[in-house]
Amino acid sequence: MSSPASGSEVRYAFVPETAYGETPATPAFQVMRVTGGGLKSNKSTTTSKEINSTGEVKAETLVGIDVAGSYPFELSYGSFDAFFAAALHGTWTNNVLKNGTVQHSFTVEETVNLADGSSYSRFLGVEVNSVSLSLNSREDITGSLDLMGKLETLDDAEIAGATYVAANDEPVLAASMDMGTLTVTGITDPIDIKSITLSVGRNLRTRPVIGSLYSLRKGRGQLDVTGTIECYFESRELYQKVLDHGIAEVSFTVGAASGKKYTFRIPKAQFLDGSRTTGGNTEDVMVSIPIRGLKDSTSGCSIQITRAVA
Repeated sequence: MSSPASGSEVRYAFVPETAYGETPATPAFQVMRVTGGGLKSNKSTTTSKEINSTGEVKAETLVGIDVAGSYPFELSYGSFDAFFAAALHGTWTNNVLKNGTVQHSFTVEETVNLADGSSYSRFLGVEVNSVSLSLNSREDITGSLDLMGKLETLDDAEIAGATYVAANDEPVLAASMDMGTLTVTGITDPIDIKSITLSVGRNLRTRPVIGSLYSLRKGRGQLDVTGTIECYFESRELYQKVLDHGIAEVSFTVGAASGKKYTFRIPKAQFLDGSRTTGGNTEDVMVSIPIRGLKDSTSGCSIQITRAVA
């Protein structure tokens, strides 16, 4: 008698594609560090409206297939550099990554252990639609990869010659211990932060075409660099930026060891419709400030990530 597969035994792995939608020969898969989620094929169908004497549906026709899904994760150094580059459409140069115009794609493989062997789902032409980070006090730093792909194939064996690189053992980072000071240019008063969110979205779109169930390579939309800063209200300086519809450089560093840290920098952050909440007798006065990264002509980007920071 067969037994159900266990989610704790699923292996998630990826390999960069050199040609969109094609898994490299003898691929060197990198095992992923994720906390769940997954990709799936989404079928589009049409229901026949043909009239017949019994009033029954004559056919349900398959007209398209797309792949989509997400992987939540806990941030650790070096585990998601390839996906950061894919989200920003950039490349790491001397440990610096800026948003650009280079589209990256991957083959992602999910391996499920069964009683009679393993089942391999391979998703081809996978691209990063968005990546997000969430830093909350007294919690691990978490994030999510939102992905879109071309197609899924099933197999009962590994690809001939495939290898698998184990995930690294770098510690999971926590906002309480592994985050430095938030820096906002023009602000001299201290900023005590309760939470920060950061998201980079590419607004990918499908390109359906006659003659195929599958989309052409995803179209790229406008770059969305957004975030929210929640901090304790200790001075007027930061909130004044909101009222002034001000612009400033915003940056923060996360990491547990020298040489294994990231600095996230938005060189031209627009302060949006923030709010000050006064709370009640047993609550603190807080300020919540959404921001948007704009194109900065000096640095040539809307967002920059630097790794290997001391």
